[in-house]
Amino acid sequence: MDEHGNEFIGTVYVLPESRSFELRTTVHGVPHTVTGTISQQLAAKFDDHSPDAIDPRQVALRPRRVEVLTREIHERHRAPRKVHLLTRVIDLDMAELGPARPVPAPAV
Repeated sequence: MDEHGNEFIGTVYVLPESRSFELRTTVHGVPHTVTGTISQQLAAKFDDHSPDAIDPRQVALRPRRVEVLTREIHERHRAPRKVHLLTRVIDLDMAELGPARPVPAPAV
């Protein structure tokens, strides 16, 4: 298993309930999408019950600089695969994002 960290700049979409993310960025001038899971420490920041919670909807409003840990797994009799883990949103401005707010339910 090989492991390395990368910094990307792009639009990141976060789903805190399932601890998954999608990052849309460019690699060597070619559009690229990276998907994976969110680290436990970062997922705690997206928790609604935390006093300094981050609203995940605000993260995707503009491109962000993020750190992604990539593990390349080599298993016997299988093709190698890559697993991505979002570990950090580097340029996260807490004043801009504010605390997470509950989403109002639509009226039926």
